[in-house]
Amino acid sequence: ALFRTSPGDRVTYTINPSSHCNPNHLSYFKFVGRIVAKAVYDNRLLECYFTRSFYKHILGKSVR
Repeated sequence: ALFRTSPGDRVTYTINPSSHCNPNHLSYFKFVGRIVAKAVYDNRLLECYFTRSFYKHILGKSVR
């Protein structure tokens, strides 16, 4: 699996540390990124939530 639920709340998602086991994992992440980008572009709500650190990583902000 590419993502797993966050241990803290079981509602938000974070990157699964074991996702690298699949040799195509980077292509799959790119695909998911395009789906999320298309939803944002079309002003559509996706009922999935990511951890704050994941959003910071996407934005290139420092993650503590």
